[in-house]
Amino acid sequence: MIHIARKATLPVPFVLQNRGTAATTALIARYDNGDDQFSSDDFDSKIYGHEEVKIALRDAQHDKCCFCESKIGHISYGDVEHYRPKAGWVQDNEAMTKPGYYWLSYDWNNLLLCCQICNQRHKKNYFPLRIAANRATPPARDISIEEPLFINPAVDDPKEYITFYDEVPVAIDNNDRGVITINKLGLNREKLNDQRRKTIAMIKDLYDIARDIPETSASLKERAKSCVSKYYQEGLLDETEYAGMIRAFFNANPVDAL
Repeated sequence: MIHIARKATLPVPFVLQNRGTAATTALIARYDNGDDQFSSDDFDSKIYGHEEVKIALRDAQHDKCCFCESKIGHISYGDVEHYRPKAGWVQDNEAMTKPGYYWLSYDWNNLLLCCQICNQRHKKNYFPLRIAANRATPPARDISIEEPLFINPAVDDPKEYITFYDEVPVAIDNNDRGVITINKLGLNREKLNDQRRKTIAMIKDLYDIARDIPETSASLKERAKSCVSKYYQEGLLDETEYAGMIRAFFNANPVDAL
C-alpha cells in the first residue's frame, strides 16, 4: 500500500458533481423523512461506478488496487470501493449496523479503486474506529470526529504504519492502524504474499550478488550495482506493482551500501 497522491490533484468526475449530488440530496431527504434502512439496492452503481469515475481512479492509482497494490486492469475491471461503507458498517465482528455513510455514497473523497478480493472477501462493510462512540451519525454527519483504524491511502501515508519483512507486510512498532489494516484487509494472505515474493526474491538475489562481488572486480561490480539501481528507481515510481514492498526493501538495504 502506498499513498495515492495524484487523486487530490484530479478534477471531480462530472457524473459525481451532477447526478451524484442529486442522488445524495434524495438519500438525505429519505433519511430525514424517517427511513434509515438503506440497502445496497438504494445506491446507484451507475453513478459511483460510472466509467468516468473508474477511469479517473485508475489514473490516480496507476491501475493498481488501493490496498494490495496488485495491477487490476489485466485481470478484472476492479470495484469502486467506498472507504466509509454506504449501506451499513461493522466495527468488529458484530452484525451490520444501519444506516451507513449514505451521504458519502457519491463523494469523490470516499471512493477508491479496489480489487475484488480486497473489497468483497475482506473489507466488505468493516469500518472500525479507535473510539466507536465517536462514529459520525445523522443528522450531524460529522466525520471529523472519527479516528478510523483503516489506513486511507488517499489521505494517509501508509509507510508511516506498515513496512515489509521481505514480502510480508508488518505493522511498524505493532501500531493498531497497521495491524488492523493488514489483518482485516487480508494484506498478508498467502496468495498475495506469493505474488510479492516472486518480485522481491529476484531483487534480493541480485542485491546479494552485487554485494558479494569483490571491489577488485570493479567493472563487474559496477554493472551489478547498475542493475540493482534500476529496480530501486522503478520502486520509486507509484505505477510499479508492489512499490511499497520494494521501497521498504531498499530502505533497509540501500544501494549505496553495495
